Amino acid sequence: MKKQLIFIDDDELLIEIAKIILNSLEALKEIPTLFFRSGDHFLSEHNFKEDTHKNILFLDLNMPGLDGWQVVDKLVESGNIKNYTIYMLSSSIHPMDKEKADNNPNIAGYIEKPLSKSKVLEVTDLKNG
Repeated sequence: MKKQLIFIDDDELLIEIAKIILNSLEALKEIPTLFFRSGDHFLSEHNFKEDTHKNILFLDLNMPGLDGWQVVDKLVESGNIKNYTIYMLSSSIHPMDKEKADNNPNIAGYIEKPLSKSKVLEVTDLKNG
């Protein structure tokens, strides 16, 4: 099963930084990448029925509309959660946010913004080159 990266974040700067990082990492250039500006947009536009990828989902914690936790809940309810390795993205340094992510079996990790090359490589389990 091929990997696919999905970024869901309402922060346009983070999306641009993610694109720059992905374009600079040779190991990630061939991996399909999707960007969504909200949880609502992702849930309404993503074709779950035809998605056969092992998705690595970078999910913003705080967004207008559905927040990151609500998106996770919707994925669980739909039965699609098994296709996702989810990393919560947040600029929050509140210990309770990290603790909630650490204690949720559907969350693989918690990434503090800003996003960096090393953080992306670490969670995608790929080497640059």
